[in-house]
Amino acid sequence: MPGVAVIGVGHWGENHARVYKELCLEGVVDTVQICDVNQARVSEVSNALGIEDILEYHRLLDGPEIQAVSIATPSRTHYKIAKECMEAAKDVLVEKPMTMDVGEAEELVKIANQNTRILMVGHIFRYHPAVQELKRRINEGELGEVQTIISNRETFVLPRKDMGVIYALGIHELDMFCYLMAAEYPRSVTAVASEVYSKDIEETAMLAVDFGDVKGYAFESWLVPGHGKRRDLLVVGSKMSARVDYLKPQELCLFDTRVITENRAPTSIENKGERLVSIPYIEPLKEELQQFISCVNSRQKPLADGLVGVRAVAMAEAALTSAKTGKAVTLPP
Repeated sequence: MPGVAVIGVGHWGENHARVYKELCLEGVVDTVQICDVNQARVSEVSNALGIEDILEYHRLLDGPEIQAVSIATPSRTHYKIAKECMEAAKDVLVEKPMTMDVGEAEELVKIANQNTRILMVGHIFRYHPAVQELKRRINEGELGEVQTIISNRETFVLPRKDMGVIYALGIHELDMFCYLMAAEYPRSVTAVASEVYSKDIEETAMLAVDFGDVKGYAFESWLVPGHGKRRDLLVVGSKMSARVDYLKPQELCLFDTRVITENRAPTSIENKGERLVSIPYIEPLKEELQQFISCVNSRQKPLADGLVGVRAVAMAEAALTSAKTGKAVTLPP
């Protein structure tokens, strides 16, 4: 059983620590440590979870008791910390975005290969139980040919200061669309974004992702009042459609609807209603971290490996470029 550490225990890092503590009690990991430069914060989490804490992550690199780390620090620090951890023979799960620069992301993959390290990226929605059920049904042809994918992530909160919605929210859709379509990249990405309060920090963006016959559309915003937090995904197929409400991981909504055609021309719409498919609850983060530990033990490639992280960063960069230039950006870069 490996020993694991969490570097960075803000809101999401604390969740990593909580799940690792559960896995430790279940005998999946040997020991858990947490690290953060904020002494008050790391002590708070340490006391709440009963986990050993340290302030300086370099202390983790020399000791033999830690074999794997989760990095949940600010995104611009990911490259440096992940590089040092892998060069110190630690396996790494780094939160998304993997880096804020595609060149740095590519370099991390090289470092992982050179040091035979597991490099996994926290694209957590790949582990969402409703997404897994949707992916299975797409693969088995239940939806027919996928025609359109539509996603919305909306809320009403103060915008982040370190990145805009494309890196913070839209990167989920860019990765998810490729995952559902079993594609490394779309043909192109087009984006329109608005910056209301801060230059270079887009608070709202619309992404159009072109897979050829299939198009994906994603709306991302921190500035939408009126209906609370919204996180949903709709896949329209030629035989059936399906909707995932990310806030309801125990269900998938299927729509038995289709367009009837004659000589490829639409003639009528058939609607036989909708139904909810119940799904056993599994916490996506726990699924993700369990796979990370499994890959640490088996040396198998994770579902969201370093190349997945590279492609997500490349697509986010393409979207930002499109928003600035007003033109579609062709992929792969």
